[in-house]
Amino acid sequence: MTAPPYTETSGAVAAMRATVDLLRDAGIDAITDVGAFFPAPIGVLVTLPTLTNRGQRSNTFSVPILIVSGDPLNTEMAVGRIYAIADDAARTVRTAEYRPGSWAGNINAEPLPAIEMAATVTIRTEEP
Repeated sequence: MTAPPYTETSGAVAAMRATVDLLRDAGIDAITDVGAFFPAPIGVLVTLPTLTNRGQRSNTFSVPILIVSGDPLNTEMAVGRIYAIADDAARTVRTAEYRPGSWAGNINAEPLPAIEMAATVTIRTEEP
């Protein structure tokens, strides 16, 4: 995905914003604020990106996306719910893979089950 040039913030923040906007446009409510994140029953968290390529006029980032379940994945319904959102998110950000994982943060003492994936986002650093 290619986002518009950034001017007022870092490329990493622009990549996170572009990912959240893309997910929201597809009807997937996503957030970057870990302090306000509360998966009930499912939440989508966009986290800190990794710079994977620096070009003359653009930077490319790998932006992690976590689909977190507030419920244990001990029923087919809970598993089906998290994977349905993971499938939608993967199609939206055009990634071919995701994997099970966990997320611990906020007030949660124990890690919560999650599906991890990454979006590849290219941010232009100046107008072409």
